[in-house]
Amino acid sequence: MNRDAAVETTAGAEVRVERSARRRWTLIIVGLLVMQVIFGGVSVALALRGRGVVVEADYYNKAVHWDDHEALVQASQKLGWKADVRVGDVATSKGERALMITLRDKDGVPVEGARVEAAFFHRAAALDVTQVELKASGAGVYSASVPVNRVGVWEFRLTVHRAGAEGKEDVFVATLQRDLLE
Repeated sequence: MNRDAAVETTAGAEVRVERSARRRWTLIIVGLLVMQVIFGGVSVALALRGRGVVVEADYYNKAVHWDDHEALVQASQKLGWKADVRVGDVATSKGERALMITLRDKDGVPVEGARVEAAFFHRAAALDVTQVELKASGAGVYSASVPVNRVGVWEFRLTVHRAGAEGKEDVFVATLQRDLLE
């Protein structure tokens, strides 16, 4: 009977160890699945916080007319004009700053007598596009007072129209980025 009791005790111990191992691994697997569900829920909550980010406003229409845009960019590159964007350091009480764009042709001569339009936005708020027509200040400088009141990267999309020698209009399109620090 001693031998049978020892075998029974050993078998009982093995069963207890096996149950304990099953329980431990079941809890580990269930715990990992619960953590995955929690992390997924937190990720969804963080993604939905605030307003959604749209990369480009009216993207479908722009995609449909992409060839027209590329032709305009190619024509602009042939002109060889260069644009420099500067934003004033001091803001008014309304939060507006001076936006100055200097235009030069391929020989470095200031571009005079042009109509300059700018559409600009902070890269974190691509849907908040502001459009403005700049006024000539002389020597190829065009300026306006604009609400650039946020630190970070701003994108400026310039369109410049100027009557050419043959009566047609020269057009210059540029996309420039500036990192504004306060």
